Amino acid sequence: MDESLRSYRRSATKALPKIRTEARRFERRTFNRWKPAFDHLEMMWHIAQELGEANSNEFDPEHAEDIHIVMGAISNIFPKALIVTREIICLLKGGYPDGALARWRSLHELNVTAMYILHEGKEPAIGYLMSFHFAARRAAQQLNEHAERACMKPFSDEELRGFDDRCAEAEKLLGRKIERDKDGEWPTINKAHRNFADIEKHVGMDHWRPRYKWASKHTHADLAPNEKLLGMSEAKEAMILVGASNSGFADPFMMTAISLAQITNTYLSVTQNIDRLVHSRVMLELSDEMNDIAVKTRDDSYEAHARKRTIFD
Repeated sequence: MDESLRSYRRSATKALPKIRTEARRFERRTFNRWKPAFDHLEMMWHIAQELGEANSNEFDPEHAEDIHIVMGAISNIFPKALIVTREIICLLKGGYPDGALARWRSLHELNVTAMYILHEGKEPAIGYLMSFHFAARRAAQQLNEHAERACMKPFSDEELRGFDDRCAEAEKLLGRKIERDKDGEWPTINKAHRNFADIEKHVGMDHWRPRYKWASKHTHADLAPNEKLLGMSEAKEAMILVGASNSGFADPFMMTAISLAQITNTYLSVTQNIDRLVHSRVMLELSDEMNDIAVKTRDDSYEAHARKRTIFD
C-alpha cells in the first residue's frame, strides 16, 4: 500500500499542473461562449446588490413593529439569495450547469419564503426568525448522539439546557407550543401552511413546482440517467459525463435571472415608494431580457461551432 501511495503522489505532481491548465482553458472557452448571458446576469446581480444596500440604509426606524419584524426576516433572506446567485454564476463558469440548477433550487426556496413572509406579515416572519433555535437544538442532539463515532466533541448538559431555554423563549414569541422540533423549522413558519408546496401555492408560485422537482434531482440521490443531464444536452453520442461541460446553460441562466429579480422586488416591496417600484420593474424587465439572450447565445454559438466542424471535416 505504501508503494501505491508514493506512486499516486509522484504521478499527481506531474499531472495536476496540466489538469489545471486544461481546466483554465476550458473555463475561458466556456465564458467566451456564454459571455452575453454572463454579462447580463452579473449586471443584474450588481444592480440587486446596490438596490438591497440602499434599501437597507433608507429603512425608516419609525415604521410599525410589524414592518420591522417583516423587514428583519427578509433582510436575512435577501443577502443569502445574493450569495446563492454568485454560487450559481461560479458553477456555470466552471462548466457545471446541473450543479447550478441544484443551487437555483435554494434560490427558489429563499424567493418563495420571502414572498410568503411579505404576504402574511408578522406571524411567519417571527416563525422564520425563531426557527433557527429549534433547528440548532435538534442539530446539537444529533451531534451528541453520534459524537463518539464522528470524533466530535459533544455538547454539555448545560449547553443543551441553553438550547431548551432559547426554544422556550421562541415559543413565547410564537404564541404556541412546538410539540416536535420539525414544527419549528422552516418551512413550517406558521400553522396555516405546513409544507413548502403549500407556501408556493399560497403566493402563486406553484407553477414553478415542476422546475423545482427537476432541480431536486440534482440535489438528492435520485436516479438521473447520464444522458438526461443538462451538460449532455448537446452530446451527439453516448458517453459518461464526469466533469465539466459548456452545454445546457440556458435554463439555469433564465431561471436564476427570474428568481433574482423576484426576490429583489420582494425586498424592495417591504416599504414601497415610487423609486423602489421603478427599480423593481427594471429588474423584472432585465429578467425578461435574459430569456432571449440565453437562447440566442446558445443557438448562435452552437451553429458557429457546427459550421467550423463542417469546414474542417
